[in-house]
Amino acid sequence: MIRGDLRVVTRALGEPIRTFARAARVRLVLLLDRSGQVLAQQGFTRDYEISAVASLAAAAHSSAQALASLTGTTGWTHLHHAGRELQLFLAPFRTPGSELILVAIFDRDSTLGLVQHYFEEFAGVVASLPQLATEKGEGSAETFEADLEAGLRAIAPPDWLR
Repeated sequence: MIRGDLRVVTRALGEPIRTFARAARVRLVLLLDRSGQVLAQQGFTRDYEISAVASLAAAAHSSAQALASLTGTTGWTHLHHAGRELQLFLAPFRTPGSELILVAIFDRDSTLGLVQHYFEEFAGVVASLPQLATEKGEGSAETFEADLEAGLRAIAPPDWLR
């Protein structure tokens, strides 16, 4: 969970997420913390999509971690789901203060290998951002709704959450 000025963090993440989306040729990208708080996004046109994807991605990540634990592994490097038209790439990574989750949706203009390659670069850039050095702890079930709303407020138009 990000503590401090979420708007500063969101601004700092803007260029790295745009660069990742362009280089990896993905259509939609979200960056969130473990609780589902949205930190940055690229490509989404409807705010309800952001909320739904963030919530489901955080839940999918938690489920994958539980499956990893049950199978005796320390975790997965990423999750990948391929459909006929679109593919989903969900990848956690560590920053100095916490774990973040990247969600990327791409089509035939990209490949899993290309997304993985640029994800590694993106994760390194984000982990080195000084604006993330203020992170303390992780999100919790108790703060999930407030964290999600704070993340949406940081990226949504001012009149959206009325």
